[in-house]
Amino acid sequence: MAKGSVAQSRVDVVLDKKSIEDMSSLALGFAAGFDEKLINKALQAASEAAAKSMVKPVRAAAPRRTGRLRRAVGTNKVMRDKPGAYVGIRPGTKRDDTRGAFYRWIVTSGVSRVPYVISPNRKSGAGGLSLPNAVNGSSVRGSVTRTARIPGRPFVSEAVSRNIGTAKSVFADTLRAIIERGIPKKGKIRIPKK
Repeated sequence: MAKGSVAQSRVDVVLDKKSIEDMSSLALGFAAGFDEKLINKALQAASEAAAKSMVKPVRAAAPRRTGRLRRAVGTNKVMRDKPGAYVGIRPGTKRDDTRGAFYRWIVTSGVSRVPYVISPNRKSGAGGLSLPNAVNGSSVRGSVTRTARIPGRPFVSEAVSRNIGTAKSVFADTLRAIIERGIPKKGKIRIPKK
């Protein structure tokens, strides 16, 4: 159900028709005469519901240093291999966008290349990176060289794999409810609330 490597900051929840043909709700939909386009529409809505059910566990598993990673957890539709949705960390539009976490790959994948140089952002108005000086407490401007590797913390994929049963049951329940209510030919499918 979930695909992606362990060291990624997003986990795709992609369910193909072959893996769910035995579900009674899908069989009911085919028996009711829905065409493939409508079934794909229902599968997309159910995939989005399953991905949304993973947001809370992923946020709970995120590191709590500043809370920025936790706030950046969200869902979106997949671009390829539709129908499907993914839960992951939003990058944000800019480096100072607090709704996203531009550093998500460093946290989830780590850095194995050493020495690793962190350069200041010369375009920012603040003048770049400012680090406290251990001698007199003043700030030192310039780049920082890390000599130790940063281990990855793949909390997104770990949280999804721990809660995959919940995602599957949400997917099945949502798909069943959508097909029983009828798949609309036009407009967005409203996901039924429990």
